[in-house]
Amino acid sequence: MRRAGLVLAAAALLGFAQAHAYLESSTPADGSVLEAAPGTLVLEFSEELEVGFSTFKLFRLENAPDVADENHAAKLNGMAALLVTEVIGTSGPDDRAVAFELAPGQGRSARVTLTPAEPLAPGSYVLMWRVLSVDTHTLQDYLTFTVLEPALR
Repeated sequence: MRRAGLVLAAAALLGFAQAHAYLESSTPADGSVLEAAPGTLVLEFSEELEVGFSTFKLFRLENAPDVADENHAAKLNGMAALLVTEVIGTSGPDDRAVAFELAPGQGRSARVTLTPAEPLAPGSYVLMWRVLSVDTHTLQDYLTFTVLEPALR
């Protein structure tokens, strides 16, 4: 009986230790090719984040591959990964970043909404984050999406 209790306790602790805030869904979805620029970007995580201690950044990728390129997604992800490595840990303004409003700006939430300060121009974007979940674990990741030029719609 005591052994069964220990096994259950260990299983519960292991489950708690593995419960990190990972991205469950996003709008737009990772890798999306959009005919129109989204007015908002929404990230939904598996558990609440400490939003004020988390970082979100949005960049338009210069010289992104053409969407007609059969390797578009792989090339875009490679460019995005390099940019994430370069900027996710930096603080202060970056002239290359796209300005946005984050909601909520503080507190705890499993859902965050980014509203760009200006409509997004056609091109490829990377949305990156480093989040602190309420269980005190951090997670860093990114997604990409492309807004088509009017002629390609």
